[in-house]
Amino acid sequence: SMSKLSGGVYQVLLQTKLLTTALLCWWLKGSGQTSLQWHVLLLMFVATSCFVIVDEGSSASGADSGRLPLGAMLCVLLKVGVSCYCAVLSEKYLKAFSDVSLPAKISGLSTTWAMMSFVLFCFEPEVKNNGFFANWDSMTWLVTASFVVKTVSTMYLLQALDSVQKNIGEALAVIVIYVAQVLLPSVDKAFDLSVFLLAVMVVGAVKTYLLAPGVPKEKIQTACPRPSNVKLVGLNHRPIMHEGP
Repeated sequence: SMSKLSGGVYQVLLQTKLLTTALLCWWLKGSGQTSLQWHVLLLMFVATSCFVIVDEGSSASGADSGRLPLGAMLCVLLKVGVSCYCAVLSEKYLKAFSDVSLPAKISGLSTTWAMMSFVLFCFEPEVKNNGFFANWDSMTWLVTASFVVKTVSTMYLLQALDSVQKNIGEALAVIVIYVAQVLLPSVDKAFDLSVFLLAVMVVGAVKTYLLAPGVPKEKIQTACPRPSNVKLVGLNHRPIMHEGP
């Protein structure tokens, strides 16, 4: 999909994860958004999309900007949907099992991911012939280490915040990269006032979302209500009745 789509279109499709995550939080967790929060999320999506389009200059790329391959777009949207779905589920169960330590939760999730990755690369012909670590260099190890740090830090963020706020942070990261490229003398990137104003708009939308009052707790409907009576069985095989609230 990245080879078929221009950079601006690809980034715009990626920004749909803000709205997708909010919808999945409402569906899977029962935590909805207020009317103000929905409007701010929509504004943030439009502002971030305009920012990446103007920054990359894809709107002036000629005939390629008018070509929108449907298959590539569907692949990007599928990637966004699966990523947001996994993030919301991870957040839901990271917060549900509060009696389990966070390292134990990360270990359980990572074990499942590692097993699935092992099954997938077993079907790769080059891995069968040359081995898994063939052609690895220092940059490969550096990228692997960065992904490990990203995965662990994402789990900590989902434990402390929520999926929507995590995606908002990723949108702000695009602006931080732009500012670093402008300020660093080693990067040949000129300052653009229109891009800077769009960046200010995105930051303002993020601040507005964080200040906006959320849905009252009494109006939040949990997706999986806990039963009122829970029967616990101890090691001595004597049932213990626990009366819920």
